[in-house]
Amino acid sequence: MKRSLSACLVALACTLGVASADDAVAVLTLAHDRGCLACHAIDGRPSGAPAVLPVGPAWRDLARRYKSVKGAQQTLTAKIMTGSSPEPDRSTAYERHWGGQVRGEFMPSHRTTIPEVEAARLVAWILALDIDR
Repeated sequence: MKRSLSACLVALACTLGVASADDAVAVLTLAHDRGCLACHAIDGRPSGAPAVLPVGPAWRDLARRYKSVKGAQQTLTAKIMTGSSPEPDRSTAYERHWGGQVRGEFMPSHRTTIPEVEAARLVAWILALDIDR
């Protein structure tokens, strides 16, 4: 019997080690509905996984990199809204930060698809992920 999306999200939320499963379900539903999961995973590839790189960095990797960075909440929310490079043929911070770890070249703008308040909520949740897992 197939499980519904919400049942799958609840099961996933319970495995993440986050403070609130309800909040995790809400954020994962948002991420699913807005297409974030097409490029991003919550966790990176397990060791021994196929050599195909993900499109974008895993959220737990983002949390590891930015959790202690001052202004990370605002910076990452802005990246969701504006993208990391309006000109993908140029060398970008995205390439310097994630080069060799992801196959995507830049983060596209999501200004027309994600309200800023939802982007901020997603970023806050990502930064709250347990980075020791």
